[in-house]
Amino acid sequence: MNNAIIISMLSLGLIACGGSGSEESKAPEAAVSLPLESSNEPAGIAALQIDEQFNLSTKYSLNLDVDLGLGEVRAYLNVCQKKISAQRADYNNCVYRGPLVNSMLEKQLTLSREDIELIAEIWFYDSSTQPLLYSWEYNSGEQQQLFIMR
Repeated sequence: MNNAIIISMLSLGLIACGGSGSEESKAPEAAVSLPLESSNEPAGIAALQIDEQFNLSTKYSLNLDVDLGLGEVRAYLNVCQKKISAQRADYNNCVYRGPLVNSMLEKQLTLSREDIELIAEIWFYDSSTQPLLYSWEYNSGEQQQLFIMR
């Protein structure tokens, strides 16, 4: 009998407390600040002054020029970003991969960042020949960016 009374009292207590109200809580109104002085000067992005020669593009061309002078030796070229901690290519961030024809290649790439360092690794299908390693960095003094591998 005592258990029935306790269960009844708990049930009434839960019903009285509610649990899902339909009241909406209002968010506080945002404060609006008005400029103290009115001026005809442009503000925000309209205030930017950009040199007419600057086209707002970060893209640039990089010419790959490979001529190993080895004739019909079969080789494969990987051009990748440099790993941060080593003088090796980061194979997860490559900008070009492809075979060399007669140990030569001329290719133009479009890159979007100037702050990267590239590593080129030339692997030979003949396993007795050691791979060749070349590195390249953006040179702001050069009009045409060129990665030469000889």
